[in-house]
Amino acid sequence: MRKTFAVTILAALAFGLAGSPAQAFNQPPLNLGLTDILDGALPGPGTYFTEYIQAYEAHKFDAANGADLGDVGNVLAMNQFVHVYQHKLFGANLGVDVLLPLVGISGDTASNPGNFGDLTAGPFLQWFDTKLMGRPFFQRVELDLTFPTGQYNSRYFPNPGSNHWVIEPYYAFTWFITPQFSTSWRLHYTYSTTNNDPWDVLKSNGVTDIQPGQAFHFNYSFEYEFFKNFRGAVAGYYLKQLSSDECSGNVNAFAASICGPKEEVFAIGPAVHWIASPNFSMGLKTQWETSVDNRPEGNRTTFRMTYKF
Repeated sequence: MRKTFAVTILAALAFGLAGSPAQAFNQPPLNLGLTDILDGALPGPGTYFTEYIQAYEAHKFDAANGADLGDVGNVLAMNQFVHVYQHKLFGANLGVDVLLPLVGISGDTASNPGNFGDLTAGPFLQWFDTKLMGRPFFQRVELDLTFPTGQYNSRYFPNPGSNHWVIEPYYAFTWFITPQFSTSWRLHYTYSTTNNDPWDVLKSNGVTDIQPGQAFHFNYSFEYEFFKNFRGAVAGYYLKQLSSDECSGNVNAFAASICGPKEEVFAIGPAVHWIASPNFSMGLKTQWETSVDNRPEGNRTTFRMTYKF
């Protein structure tokens, strides 16, 4: 039984562990829906490479102060390396995760023509043998640190990089309710440090630095194996900013109207996932956003493939 599940969850890496440059107004790039199907389940010790190709397009970007920032879009290539060690701690296998995003941004505002996003790395603990109500329950905790290495220039909005550090712990799990039906969730908490060189539009309105508010967000999916090694799912994400952005300086009313409001979004859509071989898998999904506050509202489509060395 364990061997069967190990094969089934090989492709979990194609949706697991990664972050995504899904930048909105002041929040840093976040993992919004990039990881979902079989996210909590990793197939075992080894080295993996995953490539994600994601396209995002929004034709509505309303700021809370009523300003319409027009269209925005990006194409992302996320490069991810994961190693799961044989060594254990607290009954879980140790692992390390490194991600380097390349992104092209376009929009009605003056977007940065650079392509390198912020580097993210973090250790994790992966449990393979736990059960919930007698059914296989795979779970993982990870602590990610995002370094301000991406390209950033205050003349532009948006930017590939965020120009500040991000600390983001998360908890992910996959529960096989039946051998065919499973559900996967990942819950994130995001803490950002201060950006000392904010967007020039904010600086012209008195802002000298800005710290994005703390945020909670999660990805979810409900998955069913329709054919051997082929799963379909309903998947999506939710973001809720918990605290307002903190703007320092001689902030006028316009800047305060940007710093004060909190971001929120919910998304849902179909996904498919295919284990092509014991060492290779791929998947495709698209998700539509709704119930949006102070963010772009659009569609996000992702193709990914994972190879185990």
